[in-house]
Amino acid sequence: MSKNRVLFFILPIFLFGLGLVQFKAALIGEVAMLAAFLLITLYRAEYGLYLFALTLPILTYRPLLAFILMILLLFFVQRPNVEQWKERLRNHLNVAVFLFLIALFISAITSANLMLSMKDFGLYFAISFLLYLLIVLQIGRRETLYRFMVLLILSTTLVSVYGIFQYFTLDFTSAKWGTDKRAFATFGNPNIFAQYLIMILPFAFAFIFYAKTWGNRVLFAGQFLVIFLALLLTFSRGGWVAIFVAIALLAAMISRRLLVVGMIGGAIGVNFLPASIINRISTIASPGTDTSASYRFEMWKSALAMIRDFWVTGIGLDSETFLKVYSDYMMPDVRVFHFHNIFLMSLVTGGILSFLTLMYMFYQSARTTVSSLYLNKNYAKDPLLSIVAKAAVCSVIAIGIAGLTEDVWRQYRVDFLFWMVLAIISVVYNFARKGSEQAQ
Repeated sequence: MSKNRVLFFILPIFLFGLGLVQFKAALIGEVAMLAAFLLITLYRAEYGLYLFALTLPILTYRPLLAFILMILLLFFVQRPNVEQWKERLRNHLNVAVFLFLIALFISAITSANLMLSMKDFGLYFAISFLLYLLIVLQIGRRETLYRFMVLLILSTTLVSVYGIFQYFTLDFTSAKWGTDKRAFATFGNPNIFAQYLIMILPFAFAFIFYAKTWGNRVLFAGQFLVIFLALLLTFSRGGWVAIFVAIALLAAMISRRLLVVGMIGGAIGVNFLPASIINRISTIASPGTDTSASYRFEMWKSALAMIRDFWVTGIGLDSETFLKVYSDYMMPDVRVFHFHNIFLMSLVTGGILSFLTLMYMFYQSARTTVSSLYLNKNYAKDPLLSIVAKAAVCSVIAIGIAGLTEDVWRQYRVDFLFWMVLAIISVVYNFARKGSEQAQ
C-alpha cells in the first residue's frame, strides 16, 4: 500500500481521536468546575450567587444554566422559610414580572410552532424568571447585596480588559459592523457587549460615591473608566446614547453639582476623543446619512404591518416562525432576523398583552425604586440601599433606551443580567420596607 493511501486512512482516524480526546478533556473540565461550584454552594448558598456574578460574562449558556439549577435545587433542599419567602415576594414589581412571564407563556402556547416557542420560552424566559426569584429570595442581608454587586462590577471589569486588549490586537473584525474594528470580548457582537456594559456602568459609577475610603474610591473609579473605555471601543451608538442619559440622570440623583461638573468635564473631554469616535458620534445626529439607521426604518415598516395582523397574541417566540412570517411582509432587500427594537418585537412576537405587561414591568421598576428611596430616606437610612436603588433604575433606563434600536434580549448573558437588575430593585425595596417597619 502506498504512503498516500496509508495517510488517507490513518489521518482521519488520528484527527477523530484527537478531537475525541479534546472533547473528553473539555467535558472533564466542565464537570470538575460544576462539582466545585456545587461544593462551594453547599458550604454556603450565597457563595453560589457570588460565583454566578463572577462568571456570568465569561461562561457559556450550559454551565450558567447548570449553576442556576444547582442553586435552585439546593435552595429547596434546605428547610424552606415560607413566611420569609412570602414577605420577600410581597411587592408590585414581583407581580409585574410574573404577569410578563404569563403573557410570554400565552404567546408561546398560541404560536403556530408550539414546540419551538415553548423551547425558547423555557430555556430563556422561564430560566431567567427562576434566576430573578433566586436573587429575590436568597439575598437577605445587605452584606450579601454589597458583595454580589462588587463581584458583578469586578467580572465586568475583567471582561472589559479583554475587550480592550482585543481591540488593540485585532487588525480587523467585520465589515458588517460599520467600522474596521469594534470590541466584542466574549459576546461575539459589539452591540451585545455594549448592552451588557451599560447595565453595569451605573453601579460602577454609583459605588465611587458610596465607598468609605479613598482607596476604594480609586478602585471603583478605575473600574468605571475601564468599563467605559470598553464601551467606547464597541462603537455602539445606541449604547453611547443610553449610557449618556443613564449616567446624567444618576449624577443628578446623587448630586446636582456632580451633574454640572460632569457636563463640563464631558464637554472638555470630547475634544480629546479620536477621530473615529467623533465620526461615529456625528452619525447619531444625522441618521439620514447612516445606512444602518435607514435599514432599521425599512424593517420597522414590516413590523407595523405584522402587528396589524397579529396584534392579539403575536406570532410566537421562536426565530423559525419569525422568519417564515416575516418573509411575507419584508421590504425589498431588507432581510433581518429580528427588528432591532424590544418594544416592536414584543408586539410582533407576543401581541398586545406582552407589550402592555412589558411596559407595566418597566413602570413598576421605576415606581418600586421611588418607593424604596422614600422608605430608606425616612426610615431605614441606609446609604447602600439608596445608591444601589438609584443605579439599578438608571441601569433599567439605559437598557430601555438601547432597546429602541436593538433587540437587547437576544443573548443569554444580557438577558440574565437584565432580570438580575430587576431582582436587585426588588431586594432593595424589601430591605427598605423592613427598615421602615422596624422604625415604626
